[in-house]
Amino acid sequence: MYPSLKNGQDVLSVNWFVNPKVGDIVVIKYQGQELVKRIKKVEGKQVFVEGDNIQESTDSRHFGPINKNQILGKVIYASEVDCSNCGSGMTGIAGRKDAICNNCGFKLTCCGEPA
Repeated sequence: MYPSLKNGQDVLSVNWFVNPKVGDIVVIKYQGQELVKRIKKVEGKQVFVEGDNIQESTDSRHFGPINKNQILGKVIYASEVDCSNCGSGMTGIAGRKDAICNNCGFKLTCCGEPA
């Protein structure tokens, strides 16, 4: 889903999601894997999904439409914390739990201050 979402970025999804709409970012189950994709088209019970990184994404252009019951949830929140030490992405949600830089290991506490 790059560039909309970065590798290692935390997302929060709701699983009582029942009415998929074009443009929604969803978590789907495909061949035992959970994937994050954007809904491109809805036709009855079939949903066509694509990743935002068109060149690299494996999505409905490769495996065809999915059934609505393969949608696990709608992404409603994505952390947007970058490391104040090196600018790389963080794993974790600052403000809710500790966040650690994927690159340099810098750790933030709940207020964005160094741990």
